[in-house]
This record gives sequence, structure tokens and C-alpha cells, in this order.
Amino acid sequence: MAGFDCGVASLNMWLAERALRAQQAGTARTFVWVDAKVPEKVWAYFSLAPTEVSRDVLSRGQSSGYTTVPSYLLARLALHTELHGLGLGGQVLIDALSRAAAASEVGGGRLIVVDALDDAAANFYRHYDFTPVKGDPRRLVLKIASVRKLLEDADTNIPPPR
Repeated sequence: MAGFDCGVASLNMWLAERALRAQQAGTARTFVWVDAKVPEKVWAYFSLAPTEVSRDVLSRGQSSGYTTVPSYLLARLALHTELHGLGLGGQVLIDALSRAAAASEVGGGRLIVVDALDDAAANFYRHYDFTPVKGDPRRLVLKIASVRKLLEDADTNIPPPR
């Protein structure tokens, strides 16, 4: 994983130095995309973690009136620089969304939350119907029900939980 480079030092470092610890501690699960012919080279990764969001930063439709909303945090998502511009970021995102939706079938959850690193990342997520919470344009949420609809429209099956 030392050769992974997405162009953002903090994302590179997190994969190399912190992902395994988070996995072992049970605080996040990291999924990597590799080529079967060269499995030691990571082309993309994302991490998911359980979280909750307070109703006071959500719209009524996002919270459905609950005081705290169980959610999944898309904690990291990165694509190797050699793959930038090929439209694969959306495929990695769909993989992450499908896994969060599958997890919600087993453990509940209403939203997927992302904290975008910059405006370009926030725009990427908005393209997939994420909406900002109140007062923070870079913290965005997407209802898991919307994810299921997106996956159905994309004719993508939600994989079973592992």
C-alpha cells in the first residue's frame, strides 16, 4: 500500500498508516480495489464507519423527526492518480454506497454521511444527490432509501453483507 498515491497526502497516509489499526479496533472498515494480477497495488479505497447525526443539522425529511439519526460515515474515498479523469470515482462511490446500504439491512441506519475535503470533493458528492447539512456545505448526507433507488436505477445489485 506504500505505493498508493491519490494526490492527497492525508488520504495516502491514512491508508498506509491508520486503516489497519481502525480495522483492528472495529472503528472503520476499509475496502481496497486491486488488480488480481498485481494484488499488492491498490488502485482505490474507501472506509466506512458507523456514526450518528443530530437532528438539529438535518432537514425534517432527512431526520424524520428522530433526535439522533443512525448513519454510516463514508470516512475516506480515494482513487489512484493514474485513474483520475476516467470516471472510476463514481464506480468506487457506488461500491461504497452499496456496502453501506447492505449494512443497513442488517444493522439499521438512515443516512450516509461524508465530510468533503474541499469544494471539488463536495461537488463530486452533490453530483450523486448528497445534500449539505445546515451550516456546513462540506458535510453532506444521502438517505439510504435514495441509495437503494440509485442502485436500482443503475441496475446494480446490493451485495450481501460479509
